Amino acid sequence: MTDMSSPPVSPRSRRDFVRRAGGLALGGLAGRAGLGLGLAGLAALSSRASRSANPGGGYRALVCLFMLGGNDAHNWFVPIDPAEHAAYAAARGDLALPLAALQSPAGLVQDGRRFGTPAELAPLMRWYEQGRAAVVANVGPLVRPLTRAEFLAERDVPAKLFSHNDQVSTWQSLSPEGARAGWGGRIADLLMAANAQPLFTAVSAAGNAVFLSGRDVVQYQIGANGAARVRALDERWVTGSSTVGALLRETLVTAGDHPMAGEYARVMARSIAAEGVLSSAFGRVSVPPIPATPILGGAPLPTGSPATLDVDPLARQLSVVAQMIAAAPALGLQRQVFMVSLGAFDTHANQLRDHPVLTARVALSIDYFMGALQSLGLLDAVTLFTASDFGRTLVSNGDGSDHGWGAHHVVLGGGVRGGQIHGRFPVVATGTPDDVGSGRLLPGLSVVELAAQFGGWMGLSPAEQAEVLPGLSAFGQRMAPLMTA
Repeated sequence: MTDMSSPPVSPRSRRDFVRRAGGLALGGLAGRAGLGLGLAGLAALSSRASRSANPGGGYRALVCLFMLGGNDAHNWFVPIDPAEHAAYAAARGDLALPLAALQSPAGLVQDGRRFGTPAELAPLMRWYEQGRAAVVANVGPLVRPLTRAEFLAERDVPAKLFSHNDQVSTWQSLSPEGARAGWGGRIADLLMAANAQPLFTAVSAAGNAVFLSGRDVVQYQIGANGAARVRALDERWVTGSSTVGALLRETLVTAGDHPMAGEYARVMARSIAAEGVLSSAFGRVSVPPIPATPILGGAPLPTGSPATLDVDPLARQLSVVAQMIAAAPALGLQRQVFMVSLGAFDTHANQLRDHPVLTARVALSIDYFMGALQSLGLLDAVTLFTASDFGRTLVSNGDGSDHGWGAHHVVLGGGVRGGQIHGRFPVVATGTPDDVGSGRLLPGLSVVELAAQFGGWMGLSPAEQAEVLPGLSAFGQRMAPLMTA
């Protein structure tokens, strides 16, 4: 089996970059203006970044919504023509959604074949009907275009299929677990020089993610309430003392004699400085509040699921991303790549109970995010796409579905050629040329091809896309344009 490996990253160059980046942030602590200049100096550390310092086209942001566990998209987009639905129902068994339970969004058609969606997906699909969202059919990791016979002969098959950790990494980096750079981070490497504050080029609201790791870019992590800060530096925490906060700050950023202490001080200084800049920028923008919408119409929810959207972790992640996008002009940002996530999609059991709730949470959160961007006049500047470990088996295991391969995803935003299905939607049955076993889909489109569409929209040249996405040349020009210019 062939591994889709990312370009090697020099450990020494990474350490040198962290050392110098920390020094810049430390120098910026002298004042807000100094901080801005210090962070801007990060761009000079990358010779590649300077090539895309003026990508043009105004501000643009790419947002990855990762569904951890493997979303069962077989129950997101369902054939509704009688003969095809009968084949789907025969294969799905107890997991099949009945025709009466499916809605038929306008335009969800390909080559005369009609598709429906569950009611829980309706808030998302209204953007499809408005031409602001598209469906990408049967996409997944590939080394090159592959046939079922080649898969069975194990010719150029992606490494470690059906493994959660490895396929999460492969979707995000094009390599199995252990990859050190993701394709989102590599895009950010080339575009960070366009930003006055390069530290805010690659931003995760979902914790550390290989998707946003690059050679040069520093992955910045934010929480649902905004920039992370040292709690002990909060004025309320040191009430009663006018000196404790200042003394603690001085202690945290003092390098000391040990190399590890010096590195800690540099990272801490950068964190404190960045939090100050970001919190100030957030204080000058306002985004619509998350509505207290019931997530599933009052139906019983699985243990631990939020009942209303305003307390949903995914909605809160998207809210803080919208806040950062709104603050981009004040921060001097032209290009950003974001990551948000939602877990619990590993539906081996209780699928008919849990999956509708997860679907509703995704659809309502995206609908809120898109509406917030639209109210801010920023919808055309942002593209959001869904991703997941892998698809699921079409065949039921009795109470759920097992690990698959290809899956259907959605892409939303003003730059999307929406209201249509991109890629060939497979015949939904077992024993087809697209079935590698139990209804696991052999992908018709690769993650690399999808990523190239986003890279081009963000401003990368064809040569830069090839640099960011090793193996892209194996696919030629198979995928029709997904994005507008």
